[in-house]
Parts: sequence; structure tokens; C-alpha cells
Amino acid sequence: MAMYRTGIVGGRRGVHHARRYEGIENMKVIAICEIDEERLKAAVEELNVPGYTDYVEMLEKERPDIIHAVTEPTVPRHIWVEPAAEADVKALVIEKPLALRPSEAEALAAAHEKTGLKIIVNHQRRYLPFAEKLLEFFADDSLGDIHFIRACTEGDITDMDTHLMDVVLFALKDIPITHVWGAVQGAETYHIPHRQCPEDLMAIYTFENGARVFFESARTAFGTIDFPGSNPRCNLDFWGTKGRMWWRENGSWGYQFDGMAQHFVEETHFGEDDKFGQRDFTQAVATWLDDENQPHRNRLEYALLGFDLIMAAYRSALIGKRIAWPPKLSDEEWVELRDRIVGA
Repeated sequence: MAMYRTGIVGGRRGVHHARRYEGIENMKVIAICEIDEERLKAAVEELNVPGYTDYVEMLEKERPDIIHAVTEPTVPRHIWVEPAAEADVKALVIEKPLALRPSEAEALAAAHEKTGLKIIVNHQRRYLPFAEKLLEFFADDSLGDIHFIRACTEGDITDMDTHLMDVVLFALKDIPITHVWGAVQGAETYHIPHRQCPEDLMAIYTFENGARVFFESARTAFGTIDFPGSNPRCNLDFWGTKGRMWWRENGSWGYQFDGMAQHFVEETHFGEDDKFGQRDFTQAVATWLDDENQPHRNRLEYALLGFDLIMAAYRSALIGKRIAWPPKLSDEEWVELRDRIVGA
């Protein structure tokens, strides 16, 4: 079994992600890079690894197999790609969101295509316990074909919405949409450098298989005022041809299928579930490197699709009607929508 050596970039959230390498026998953290010297000192002491303030220097001296870059989106993700590829890094893990505006996503996609580097986006919910059960239901066809999803969050669009959309795509097996009808409002979060998005978004998506998705991101979204005991992060309901399944990130998950007299329900605690989800997400990077037939569930192409679908709702809101997809939102349209909302 190969041993994979990881360099962490980012000393704040990076330390949190580094902890999930503990107990994985064929992976280890061997260095960390952070430009803030105080954070770097604290991270080095906690992780007991060499520290660097220069990314390229870390690559040249440590020669890691994996880079795990956990930085704010104000630092464009594509800048990590080519230096990593030139240093023979085998896989790059980047934090979400992968971009704040379309041109940044395009730059990342171009760097990926140029280098061929394996890139994974940290949408780890595909590895949480409920996601494993969803895969079981796909395998035995107990849920049937999903025809409607309700997906809601109180979180910001460039934060929790990316996770929410990723779970939607996972449930629909990563197929694209044909149409979207979206609305956005609220200027406050445009002024936050690491958000740069409307406050609220609501959209109806139609996917290639005919499935519809009601997607809501707002302070009063379903699962917030309706279920005050449920932490308003990710709340999803899946309706299939043979039953229903739901997942509240902090609350409960459950299902009821044809022939069941009572529904099954079990409590969820994201803080606990995520310990296992992030660990399994991390282990899956090494598994993909060992075996091309076991690709990671969070490959870049899926995150790019999720980003494009959120941007498609922006475009519908800008135009003011239900639209076909593609074309994708352009940077010029992104700026036009921002200026319209901020100036409203």
C-alpha cells in the first residue's frame, strides 16, 4: 500500500482538515503553508510538521503527493494548480466555494484541463452516513426514481448553497439541467469579501430526466422558521416513485417506502457525522490514487456543474424569466446583476 504525503495550505481551517488524516494508515500530513506568521506558528505546534510561508518553497522542499488547500475564496483556486502539477503532486483538494464569479471558475477549469491534475472539491457531504444510505437505496431500488427534491438552507449562497447543490446533484447522479427559473434579492452579502453574492436565492430547476428541484437559500427558508429545532444549514427532502427520504443536517434523517407501515427516523448531529464524513472524504483521495476504477465522489467536474447551476439562477433572475440552460452566466452579467441589486 502506497503512503501518500500531504501538504496543507491554510492555517485556520487547514488545521481542522489536517486532523481528519489521523488514523488513516496510508496518508499523513507532512507540512503546512500559511502566510500569517502567528497562525503558522500555532499550526506548526499543533501538527508537529514543518511550516512555510511560501507555497512553491513547500512544494520544492517537501515534494508532497497531495496538496490540501483550505483558503478563503478571495484567493482564486486556480493559482494552486500549475505549481502543484509542476512539482509532480498527484492530487489537489480545494475548499468550497470553488469560485465567487464565473471567470474564476473558468480559470480553474482551464488549469485543470491544461495539467490533468486530479482536483477534488471539499463538498464532503457525499461521504456522510445519510449519503451512504442513499447509495444503498439506489442499489436496491427501494426509493425508485427521484422526481422531486426540496432543498433549503439559511446559509449564504457562496457558502452553504454550494454544499446544498452538491447533495442535489449527488441524489440525481450528477446530470445537468434543461431549465431554471430563479429570483434573488438582498445587497448586504455583496459587501462581504469572501461572499460577494445576493442575500437570498430561490429557484426551480428542471433536470434532464424530468426531475424538479425547489431550491431556497434565505433567512426564512424551509427548515428555519418551520422547524426551529433544526440547525438551518442543509435541509433536503427526496420524493421517489417508491417512497420518500429526508435529511436535516442537525435534526433527523429518515425514510418511508412502499409497504412500510411506519417511517424510519434517526437523529443527526452534523458535528459528529462530519468527523466520519471528512475522514472518509480524505481517505477516498488515496483510494482514487491507488485505483482509477474508484474515482472520488467530489471530483472537480461535479463542483463546476453545481457552481454553473447556481449561476444559472442568477442569469434567470437578471433576465426576469424562466430560461433554458446553457448558455452560462458571463462575468459581465454577474457584474450587471450585482450592480442592479446593490444599487436597488
